[in-house]
Amino acid sequence: MILLDSAISQTALGFDLAAWLLRPKQEFINKGAVVEAFIGQEILAYSLPITKSDLYYWHREARASQAEVDYLYQRESDIIPIEVKSGSGTSLKSLHLFLQEHIRTPYGIRISTHNYSHHGQIHSLPLYATLSLASSEQKTAMRWLCQTHHPK
Repeated sequence: MILLDSAISQTALGFDLAAWLLRPKQEFINKGAVVEAFIGQEILAYSLPITKSDLYYWHREARASQAEVDYLYQRESDIIPIEVKSGSGTSLKSLHLFLQEHIRTPYGIRISTHNYSHHGQIHSLPLYATLSLASSEQKTAMRWLCQTHHPK
């Protein structure tokens, strides 16, 4: 179970927000549940308000081979698997397995402390770029809000 309010999670676990901002790579290590909750909260925030939004994940339980992808995200008619990594972990076995088993899935997304990159079917986004999952209408609305409330 993931507590979706990341601020409550941080407070309950005694995390130091200043440290997260000053040393994110060191502070995110072993804090996977909070980072996953943050991304889940962002996915819900960027979903269309006229539709009911739920979070979905993928779990495969086969003999001697378990796999799990943190989130499944619908982008137009595609289902995109999202793997969230809190540390510098590069193992994406479950994400690769999902893409092998679901050949119509065009790509998967890794959200982590790494910078933007693209390797094969894996698109990597830094944690701060989760907004890129928003629809174009939501991005336009966000730009409008930023311009309206913070004029140049």
